[in-house]
Amino acid sequence: MENSFGIDKQQFKRALALIALNAFGIFIIYLLRAFITPFLGALIFSVMFTPFMDKLAYQRKWSETGAAICIIVLSFFIILIPILTLSYLLYDKVSDVANDPASLLGIIHLADERFFALFGVELFNDQFISNLKQLAGDLIPSFLNELVWILGNIAMMYFMLFFLLVQREAIKKEINNYLPFDMNNIGVLAQELKSMTLSNAIGVPLIGVIQGTAAGIGYWLFGLPDPFFWGVITAFVSLLPIVGSTLIWLPAALFIMATGNLWMGIGMLVYGVIVVINIDNVARFIIQKQFADVHPLITVFGVLIGLDLFGLPGLIFGPLMLSYFIIFIKMYRKVYASTA
Repeated sequence: MENSFGIDKQQFKRALALIALNAFGIFIIYLLRAFITPFLGALIFSVMFTPFMDKLAYQRKWSETGAAICIIVLSFFIILIPILTLSYLLYDKVSDVANDPASLLGIIHLADERFFALFGVELFNDQFISNLKQLAGDLIPSFLNELVWILGNIAMMYFMLFFLLVQREAIKKEINNYLPFDMNNIGVLAQELKSMTLSNAIGVPLIGVIQGTAAGIGYWLFGLPDPFFWGVITAFVSLLPIVGSTLIWLPAALFIMATGNLWMGIGMLVYGVIVVINIDNVARFIIQKQFADVHPLITVFGVLIGLDLFGLPGLIFGPLMLSYFIIFIKMYRKVYASTA
């Protein structure tokens, strides 16, 4: 039925209802924006562990609840313990600096004197040292607050993960009902999403571990203090685009030179250029080919977007979201562009 303006009332009501639903949905998402990061984490873990969940539930005949709890405990030890270990190492190091700044200042003064003697360049001035002392003191309370926030997000993530695992079939059915693709294309889409998820969630951290291990061996060989700590830091920093591990091993080489071990520092510099940088390229080529061929630009821009949106978890979530977006564009073109 049309009114005097030629508008069908039923279609008008349907369009109005759709606009209201979308507006209300966007408003709810805005209210729940603080939980986007734990939800993405739960989604990634769900994709990673669903095959194992199916094996426990269908082949081993475990209860859904028991299998989900088993996976949660397993994922905690395999994936989250390294993150908590890094947090502990950083807190321990910052505490040492805050409680005994004289030891760090002595090392800084020595490095500054040696570096000036070698190259005629002053690394640190009095203002820098004063700012460093203040920063070390301010970092501890902010770090503790950040740790509480991280633990809260982890708890929320596992709460969501439990229901994503236990109700995976019902959720999959609902998603399939609303996706604008046929079942064959939904299967292709699901496989590509799984490959991209594994490539970003497993491949990227694994590359970081390999590069951090290689760098840690170099730190030990060439006499850098606390090689294990700096190897762990290098593993995490290597996830950053473009500069990556160079942010750690290059200053480490300069520090070794500045503390009087010129040839050991040069050796660390050469080791970083030949081994640390190239092992990243080799590992990236081998590992990511096993899951999905992720273009480097997706990783770079995804990390930049992810860090801005999600902070540190954006190292994984950013490239993953960008990969998902590209997959949906490909699927849309495959299904609809040819019929346009």
